[in-house]
Amino acid sequence: MREAIGDATPVGRPGRGRRPAARESILDAIRASEPLSRVELAAITGLTEAAVSMTVRRLLDEGLVVETGRAPTGGKPRTLLRLDPAARLAVGVHLDRDVTTFVLTGQTGGVISRLARPAPPGDLLPHLGDGIGTLLAASGVDRARCLGLGVVWPGPRNGNVRRTPDADTPPAAGGVPGSTEISHFGGPGAPSVSLSPEATPHTRRPPSAPTTTGPEAARSHQPRVDPAAEARPPASQTNWVTSPGAAEARPPAARTDRATLPGAAEAAGTPAYVVSAEALPHASDDAAHQRGWDAPPHLRGWDADELGRRLAEENGWPVLVENDATAAAVGEYWVARVGPEQAFAALYMGSGIGAGIVVEGRAMRGGHGAAGEFGHVCVQVDGPECWCGSRGCLEILAGPRTVVAAARADGTAAAEAGLDQSAPRSVTADFAAVARAARAGAPRCLALLEDSARYVAAAAESVVNLLDIDLVVLTGPGFAAASFVYGPAIMRRVQPADRRTWHRSATVTVSLAAATASATGAAALVLQSHLRR
Repeated sequence: MREAIGDATPVGRPGRGRRPAARESILDAIRASEPLSRVELAAITGLTEAAVSMTVRRLLDEGLVVETGRAPTGGKPRTLLRLDPAARLAVGVHLDRDVTTFVLTGQTGGVISRLARPAPPGDLLPHLGDGIGTLLAASGVDRARCLGLGVVWPGPRNGNVRRTPDADTPPAAGGVPGSTEISHFGGPGAPSVSLSPEATPHTRRPPSAPTTTGPEAARSHQPRVDPAAEARPPASQTNWVTSPGAAEARPPAARTDRATLPGAAEAAGTPAYVVSAEALPHASDDAAHQRGWDAPPHLRGWDADELGRRLAEENGWPVLVENDATAAAVGEYWVARVGPEQAFAALYMGSGIGAGIVVEGRAMRGGHGAAGEFGHVCVQVDGPECWCGSRGCLEILAGPRTVVAAARADGTAAAEAGLDQSAPRSVTADFAAVARAARAGAPRCLALLEDSARYVAAAAESVVNLLDIDLVVLTGPGFAAASFVYGPAIMRRVQPADRRTWHRSATVTVSLAAATASATGAAALVLQSHLRR
């Protein structure tokens, strides 16, 4: 078993070829179904009662587990066990394009304290250091109590991906050929890190080494919605609606040879909205193109490895760096108590769109660590060029930035959403304004979201079909603002009434912690690795 801070594989059912230790099995069982008795733990984990008693005694001595009353059984009452939320703490940071979110969480994943700040216009490290210090001071927590720091961002884990071992090398027992390292940067005594047993761990840079600086607690899912329901009540009556007659309310727009936002009414002959290609994110940004991802200004030039090392040096903590969509999936698994037997996808919408996939309790990363690039699923073969170099990507056609650009290009939609054309806000803030207007019944804004949702739903169906997904969780600030449109659209694609018997449907839910899911997942990655030690 790997016992590393940076092993971003969620705690859960072991992958094939790996047998979990008693400690790991017991902690995960309590995390998922607390409170539990020792007898119940033996039944769930398959361990002997003697092994359970010995392991629980050690966990009680460490303070990780506490006894919390007794359960009547008809005979001798059984003592119940639960995790102590405050026994272990971790800090999670989400570096989004527009906002940096800081959270302090306990070992059950509950957020103790949260801080959100606008993305910095200049140096990143002072911004992070000040935010972490403010978070801990507001919580009254000594930093010595924190196990480490998880940092997630919208790009790949590393702009220059290294594969370990070589793709042609057969994996060791339990290993995966071509698996990607997860960045871990150790404080004193930090364990080694890798998804692959053969990988060389990253360590904290020695003080003498030169430094290169960058340029600058309940289940949180909403109830399942009946996909067969045909009625579409007004937004004021339900969380998830589509606009009655939105296509009819939509005025025609002039066609051009520029990039177009997909139009739900095209089949009925109503033209789609048209967005100038210059208003969309594309491959003209040389820095983003060279890095291989569309990095926001405050992250350009930073490498995940370098950022992790610098933060470890400044904070004295082990530091983990991960993709935000993958972290959001881990956060949902950790906090929402998703069962380890479930295959689920966390679709994340912030200023862009991504996905984290967890199968049998393990996050999927692919051969290059880039699994889950949901925003770059092709949904229009002859569509506009994306910044990634491909054409017709979901994000360029229907992502939040495109929706906001379309709203700004349409004077009526901009007025409905209250968008200030002279002083644009962040994409996340403007997208939320469009969603609020749509929920209030503004026809142009609602039509824009429905256009986007059709394509997001089609891409989601592809993910469900390809990976046999049981559960789709919508998370991130974009879905938090607009799930009332995207939720039903996705459910109609993954739960159609005429689904053939050989093809299972997926459940679709929305995280109630959507706005902080990635930051919470960042902290959860640190906590879970400690609990597995």
